Amino acid sequence: MSKNPPLPSPDEETVLQTRVPPQGAGKTLLAYLAGRFRYQPIEAWDLLIREGRVTLNGKNTAPSQILSPKDKIAYRVILKEPPVDSNIRILHEEDTFLVAEKPGNLPSHADGAFIKNTFIYILTQVLRNSGWKGDVKLVHRLDRETSGLMVVAKQKEAHRNLVAQFETGKVKKEYLALVQGQVEKDSFEVIGAIGRSTTSDISIRRQVLPDGTPGAQPSNTQFETIERYPAGSLIRCLPKTGRTNQIRVHLEYVGHPVFGDKLYGKTDEEFLKFVKSVKVGNPITPSSDNAPRLMLHAHKLSFTHPETGQNESFETAMPEDMKIFMESMKIKR
Repeated sequence: MSKNPPLPSPDEETVLQTRVPPQGAGKTLLAYLAGRFRYQPIEAWDLLIREGRVTLNGKNTAPSQILSPKDKIAYRVILKEPPVDSNIRILHEEDTFLVAEKPGNLPSHADGAFIKNTFIYILTQVLRNSGWKGDVKLVHRLDRETSGLMVVAKQKEAHRNLVAQFETGKVKKEYLALVQGQVEKDSFEVIGAIGRSTTSDISIRRQVLPDGTPGAQPSNTQFETIERYPAGSLIRCLPKTGRTNQIRVHLEYVGHPVFGDKLYGKTDEEFLKFVKSVKVGNPITPSSDNAPRLMLHAHKLSFTHPETGQNESFETAMPEDMKIFMESMKIKR
């Protein structure tokens, strides 16, 4: 397998492109961009269009231009993305899918300040460099600071099959987590609906809510305590459902948030400070609990082969940064 390609140069100009969906038809170019891509204010988009850095179907146009379905919008930008760990390791590959290990501090896909510094973009470049010209699609996602196993489809049918397995709960997943506090029980289970937090102004924050709460989804995670240390615990996490931030939400709920979590177990102010640091491109710094990142690792995956129907199981060891932090947990703080 080819060596991972270098990350984009800070001065490299990139052309970002998008097609106007049916719901975007009838809007002005300015209104569409400001509503769809909110990482820049409407005033900035207006100036970029007038400067000719945004084109519509290959031509310069006005901010007031009315859009039609499938119009092609292109935007020339010099990317200044935050640093990431690009050391992706492919564990298994065949014509229909592959399994790779994503390092911590690498987004799964483009989001906010991250466009090319992502798992799927870097992996796609690796495959292209090795001669692969077919599809490359994420089957599922891991949070940016979560390390571990990811499945990527290389054919459309395989993608549909594998996504369905994840969505219907047929994939067996196991995570390792280093959590705050000594967990008393050897094993325990958290069952409860997860929905948007009712006590936070952060729109992406989730929490366990009473059953029947509008918008909340049922969730279930089983936990096993592997080892206890003076400063925390190592636990095994077995999610039975796949809700957003499920493991992190459930561990905060029982009073044992994951070390290094910037959102759960932290105040809104702490999280916003972290987001601001990322957006301006500062190197990722340890959280207030001194963890270098979120101490959560996707350790094992089992699913059915999209063509043969055979069971496929994969495992990857705890990464070095988690091992080092685990050793520090053995010292009473």
